[in-house]
Amino acid sequence: MPEATPGWVWAEELSGPGGRVILAEEDSRYVVRVCRARAGEAIALTDGRGAVARGRVDSTAPRVVVAIEALERLPETRRAVLLCGPAEGPRFDWAVEKLAELGVTSVRPVHCARARWEKVALRADRWRRLARAALLQSRGRFLLEVEPPAELEATLASSDREAFGVLADSDGGSPGELMIPPAGTTVGVVGPAEGLTDQEKTSILGRGFQSIALSASRLRTETAAVAWAAWWASAGASQSRGKATTSKS
Repeated sequence: MPEATPGWVWAEELSGPGGRVILAEEDSRYVVRVCRARAGEAIALTDGRGAVARGRVDSTAPRVVVAIEALERLPETRRAVLLCGPAEGPRFDWAVEKLAELGVTSVRPVHCARARWEKVALRADRWRRLARAALLQSRGRFLLEVEPPAELEATLASSDREAFGVLADSDGGSPGELMIPPAGTTVGVVGPAEGLTDQEKTSILGRGFQSIALSASRLRTETAAVAWAAWWASAGASQSRGKATTSKS
């Protein structure tokens, strides 16, 4: 039987088989009014932390109650962390949506020598809503986190030293020549619209980052961010993100 909703539905907490989950008011309205789900129809839920539950709508009023039939948890064995310079105007909204669809773990907005995020509208609540909607639509497992802006150097210094670092740079090598490890964290750096300074590039490469050119043409910051994420996601498309643990009633 097909599921009642085209994508997955958000649930802050998921219970195991035999349990019941009460959806929030907003999610209940979506399931009932938009998707027109009825009692007895199949539905899938996610908590954005690697778990997906499958069950059936038990009741729809005053809020939707879902009877859980199976619960699957998948560990996040591949992680992508993107350090991103300021984009122009509201363009970052689009990037957040696409980065979430591509499975990026977190975005860390970074202040750079030539541009700072203070000049861009910071819309943390909107970015979280966009990330969550993209997760549900794409049936992803892990919710993208957009962190508060920080200085580039400080962010680099606090990054995982064991991570695989990649700088998006028009003077870099071919992406096809760089192999991403099948597991672990990959950290990417995308500069602002004004570009990174030579000093910033030297500092990044001095930390062991490798540079790649994402296109033969010059890309906007948000386009470069999505191109980097797509490159990372495609490299892991054939790689397992971990063995799922499934419980069924």
